Amino acid sequence: MKQTWIQRRWKNLPDTIRRSVVFLGGMLLVTIAPFVGALPGPGGVIIFLSGIAVLATEFDWAENLKEVIMKKAPEEVKRRWKPTPRWQIIFDFTTVGLLAAAVTFYLHQTYLPVVSLTTAAIAITAFNRSRLERLKARLKRKR
Repeated sequence: MKQTWIQRRWKNLPDTIRRSVVFLGGMLLVTIAPFVGALPGPGGVIIFLSGIAVLATEFDWAENLKEVIMKKAPEEVKRRWKPTPRWQIIFDFTTVGLLAAAVTFYLHQTYLPVVSLTTAAIAITAFNRSRLERLKARLKRKR
């Protein structure tokens, strides 16, 4: 793959400068994640993971942490928590409620909550993936 001039210049920087910039940027993201997490939506988690990803570009410990978070954490959640039909219904109603709130804010021309409410609804829908797979199978059977 052809490198851009920015990538070449970045790799040509001395290691101490490059590692310092990556450390400061990554730690800034990790540090502000709890504050962003107080807002509606999964923003804090996304910013925390982005900070770890930035740190992983230069630091082995962050790369190991990223691997644990991205591989072992989902397996552990699946092993310990099995979604029941009751929880799936709660997820469905929560998603519909978040989307209804987003539409309401949009109609009142307040756009910032729209982004965060929609992101939260998408995250819940992605988490409820088994429900989506069963819905697809049911729709295929009805055709």
